[in-house]
Amino acid sequence: MSLIPDIDVPIGAMMGDAAALTFHRGITHSLLFVTLLAPLMGWLLARLHNGSGVGWRGWALMAWLVLLSHLVIDAFTSYGIQLFLPFSDHAVALASISVIDPLYTAALLLTVPVFVWFRRESRWRQILAWVGVAVSSAYLAFTLAHKSYVTDVFEAGLAEAGIEHQRLFVKPTVFNNILWRGIAEVEDGYWVGFHSWLDDGPPEDFVRFERRGHLLDPYRGAAVVQDLLQVSEGYYQMAEEDGALLFRDLRYGQAFEWLEDDRPHVFTYRIVAPDGPDGPVDIETLSLEVERERDRATARALWERLQGR
Repeated sequence: MSLIPDIDVPIGAMMGDAAALTFHRGITHSLLFVTLLAPLMGWLLARLHNGSGVGWRGWALMAWLVLLSHLVIDAFTSYGIQLFLPFSDHAVALASISVIDPLYTAALLLTVPVFVWFRRESRWRQILAWVGVAVSSAYLAFTLAHKSYVTDVFEAGLAEAGIEHQRLFVKPTVFNNILWRGIAEVEDGYWVGFHSWLDDGPPEDFVRFERRGHLLDPYRGAAVVQDLLQVSEGYYQMAEEDGALLFRDLRYGQAFEWLEDDRPHVFTYRIVAPDGPDGPVDIETLSLEVERERDRATARALWERLQGR
């Protein structure tokens, strides 16, 4: 049931890239959607479990809490969700936990197989369930506190490097909450750095990215370009490759910029405007290609880097 909001993924696959861009984690991840869906789920569950002694209102409350838990967890990631649609399209993105974090799910997953050892009416089942939820929730709270600390560390590192920035976006790298990536916006570009909890000091090495915003200027009036700027929160880089105009979301960038290689960016969109900026403007999402040797090397580099500098 908790996966129902992710119905936007298969639906988005049937849409064009422009429509799917804002539909993902949009209305199906809103408070309105789960609030309207919960009574229907409650009615269906009450019919399915007729004679359980729980009315449809009790089942509806459970359904609402389960669906809400999905939204809360997604809001802690860096991609964010449009929680208040259709009243506001502001994306809530606390960016304190990776989209995939084994430590968060461990407490919940470990309690599930233990349930089979206890009878349904056993109080230990309820106790274990609450323990799993409490531990995972405490971990989420820790990630918020950790992000606040890491942000201060990045601020110190940027100050020592003499980088006067306008904004700073900090997020954990994939699979962990130890190694963090920070992107500092300056007037004409960005500086990207990394900090591990196990480092012996603030980040020292920042990689420079030019914004090249002038390449996007002729297309800024297009609705799809406005959507790109909104989804990326204005952290982007433009590039021209093989006659194509590319928009790169720098919130994710190349993921591991300290390697300073030519790996592709995680989220890249081709601006499609066959008649120029005065005609129809569309986008095409460029998918990452799997390169097993490169990806294995990346995993090893990630493991080595999160152990500290």
